Amino acid sequence: MPNLVVDASVAIKWLNVHETLADKANALYADYEQGQFALLVPAFWDYEVANGVNKAIARGDLTEQEGHDAIALLLAVRAQRVPLPAPQQSYELARRYRRSVYDSWYLSLAEATGCAFWTADAKLYNAVHESLAFVKWLGDYDREGDSAGVRTGDQG
Repeated sequence: MPNLVVDASVAIKWLNVHETLADKANALYADYEQGQFALLVPAFWDYEVANGVNKAIARGDLTEQEGHDAIALLLAVRAQRVPLPAPQQSYELARRYRRSVYDSWYLSLAEATGCAFWTADAKLYNAVHESLAFVKWLGDYDREGDSAGVRTGDQG
């Protein structure tokens, strides 16, 4: 089964239907649940998503109970949590694209594993997609055909 990398910006949309692109994120999640691909995420992913849930509660987008439910749902996601790579590659990507090292860990993971990387972070996508073809915009996700951009080892 092929793998995909998704960042916290996608996962937050699974947890909060009020988010823009939640329909696309939920379509991606449904395809994952149907076994079309497996998910790979960096080991810090749960914490980054939990932080996003916390921010959604603070903005009033989620209630306290919805936040607790969202965290329970997050912990049930069977994504493979990948140990963090050495910081050098992520740091170099962060410097090259003027992004955070956290964003660059997703790039590094996808690049190292030959996976497509889906994001709903417009700033990240816009900064890298012309140079890194494996980076995909969640708004482009389509359940028809090979929409997931699943890669099998090419470095795009």
